[in-house]
Amino acid sequence: MTDPIRLIDVGARGGIHKRWDAFHALMDVLAFEPDPEECASLNSRRHPYSIRFLPVALGAQDGEQATLFVAKEPGCSSLLRPNMELCSRYPFGEAMKTVGERSITITRLDTACGDFRPDVMKVDTQGTELDVLRGAGRLLDTVLAVELEVEFVPQYVGQALFSDVDPFMRHEGFALRGLRRTNWREAADHLHPYGGQILHGDVLYLRPERMDCHKGHVILAAYQQYDLLARFGASHMIPRVPPLIRFASRLLSGYPNRELRRFVDHLRPKSATDWHDPDFF
Repeated sequence: MTDPIRLIDVGARGGIHKRWDAFHALMDVLAFEPDPEECASLNSRRHPYSIRFLPVALGAQDGEQATLFVAKEPGCSSLLRPNMELCSRYPFGEAMKTVGERSITITRLDTACGDFRPDVMKVDTQGTELDVLRGAGRLLDTVLAVELEVEFVPQYVGQALFSDVDPFMRHEGFALRGLRRTNWREAADHLHPYGGQILHGDVLYLRPERMDCHKGHVILAAYQQYDLLARFGASHMIPRVPPLIRFASRLLSGYPNRELRRFVDHLRPKSATDWHDPDFF
């Protein structure tokens, strides 16, 4: 394909997601990681896809001064102060503690991108995703799919929640397609694996009416949206189910889906303090 799939990855610690492994030859990636040490490390590595990492902090306004709150777990660092009143109730909350602060200057996404016009965006900035989207301006016009981290309760002080992000995305012409939930569980009771607070999640937004094209098909395959691929006549892009999984599926075919999910949840260790949905189904 002469015209690559252009991916913007905001919050790119560790490189792009393995969902794109099968499509590296098709990718042109512009990635942002505000931690300068992590960004330099990423740029020093060999990557099997075309990518540039920029040490830029993104938001709604160019030139705005902000503070990067560096967390004990670097991936939890944010331009917002962690809400330790909430997070300290959960074992994972220890990772949210601030261990350093760094002054930083904000840049809008449309300013930082120049003439790079994305087909797909992933934004995971620990509570400031809506500001990043507002700073994208008309960059969103070319985008077919957006993957976001969202919070359902205020993990960071003053952050936008899913209830704020969803109206913005719908106004921009996107439809919510998938939700991958993450529950945090208090450690008080390990007698049973059930319970927990839905804290945050990853959401997938699409422009379904624009997905029936080669780029759209690749994006749908990366996000395992196989029903849409079949509807668009692109079943050749749907991977074969491994024989062992097919065999297990036949054995379990008589059980209702709800009972199958309940069985999977029963496999959660009683000591588990968080629980994640599978990827975008």
